[in-house]
Amino acid sequence: MKKKYDKKISKRRSKINKKKVFTLIPIEIMEDHSLKLNEKVIMAEVVTMHFYAGEFNATNQYFADLLNLSKSSVSRIINDLRDRGYLHAYQYFDPVDKVTYKRTLHPKTFLRCQVFKSNNKLKVFNEED
Repeated sequence: MKKKYDKKISKRRSKINKKKVFTLIPIEIMEDHSLKLNEKVIMAEVVTMHFYAGEFNATNQYFADLLNLSKSSVSRIINDLRDRGYLHAYQYFDPVDKVTYKRTLHPKTFLRCQVFKSNNKLKVFNEED
């Protein structure tokens, strides 16, 4: 039987308030015809955040709000992407409280997207430029 998650025991850290400006959808994800539109958005979020932040720990509720879906639909999509080999999920377990307090998603594919190979970081221009 395939394990659903790998559990890691680690110390709790304070929440980081990140203000997200954009979602980058690499052309490699857009051209993958085996992915449905919602799966492409989820993969784009995970791959982009993995590249820029090192990990991605959004909740199913975040994706549900973003895609206008139910949390159970998002859970089903993420589990399907994991089963098909696109994602790997880790749960962070607090042994004192005996609760999983964070799940991170890591891409197993699309790690070498052309847009990330450029030495120039994406720039956000204001109207005066």
